[in-house]
Amino acid sequence: MDEVAPTAALSGDRVVDEGGLTSADTWMRREIAEIPAVVARLLDEGAAEVSAAADAIRVTAPLFAMIAARGTSDHAAVYGRYLLETHLGIPTGLAAPSVTTAYRTNLRWTGGLLVAVSQSGTSPDIVEVTSAARRAGGLTIAITNAPRSPLGRAAQVTIDCRAGVERSVAATKSYVAQLVVFLALVAVASPSERLRRSLVRMPGDLEAVLRRSADWIVDPAGPVGTIAATDRCLVVSRGYNLATALEIALKLKETAAIFAEPYSAADFLHGPVRLADPAVPLLALRPPGPIGRSLDAAVEVAARRGSPVWCVRLAGVASPRCLVLGVRQPDLASPLLLVVPGQLLAESVARARGLDPDAPPGLVKATRTR
Repeated sequence: MDEVAPTAALSGDRVVDEGGLTSADTWMRREIAEIPAVVARLLDEGAAEVSAAADAIRVTAPLFAMIAARGTSDHAAVYGRYLLETHLGIPTGLAAPSVTTAYRTNLRWTGGLLVAVSQSGTSPDIVEVTSAARRAGGLTIAITNAPRSPLGRAAQVTIDCRAGVERSVAATKSYVAQLVVFLALVAVASPSERLRRSLVRMPGDLEAVLRRSADWIVDPAGPVGTIAATDRCLVVSRGYNLATALEIALKLKETAAIFAEPYSAADFLHGPVRLADPAVPLLALRPPGPIGRSLDAAVEVAARRGSPVWCVRLAGVASPRCLVLGVRQPDLASPLLLVVPGQLLAESVARARGLDPDAPPGLVKATRTR
């Protein structure tokens, strides 16, 4: 669930019959299919906004940064934290909005950067944290799908995600748009020509990922059947893709009612590996490079304990239990790609369990916390 502003009810062209929803009938699947076009539009039309934010960071040279977000946006914030630290050298943490909103603490923001991430731009606590940081002398940047929202007005610099309307409760294209904003921001602020080239290739690579994921998702002997047949699973990655593990686990929870537990591979070995057994499938999101090799060790331990292991990776040797996406991108860009098969997986698992992924009971599109 994200924070895009509520929209009208689903249009009447969706067909729901006794056989349930087909993939083509769900807004969630349609919106996942829009991701390459969203990314291309954002990189084209949003370049000036990204440059303005990068210039502001260079001019102010913040000594520290905090990222304020909730829900799905909070997982994009985890990715942003890694990027700001690894590429801009800015110590970065995730804000606790209740420090400002509930405990009424006045923080010292002089010399600091506050990045606020909210699709709707209306979550009261995120808006209040942003306003407080700006009043206290911090640089404030908003990443939102609604630039004229209260958050867009509260921040000094606003970047529009340009994801368009999302009708499914589960955020998909809007989440990837947030990741793109963070990656584009550090590419310009660093600056890094390598990252710029990576972004140029991204829409085409995302198209390829969608094509290669299709057969994996519909295979009756694949991960959908295994995960749909249980009520719990593990989702494991590390580094930049800790955000991906968190986000895919959330999608499985909110769309398919699966108790999906996400872990960093490093933390997984410090106790939670005890959860691995034949009744608990494990989804591994394997990035390239040394982080991927460290993930292999954790997955091997889970496999020895009997967990059915499924893997998604960018490149390498394919196997019956491993989807190889066939694209070459660096580790720091891989979350934009690895999350897409996970989104498709959650949508398919929900349908396999007889659930509508577009409208999970008890959830709404925009959740406002204080």
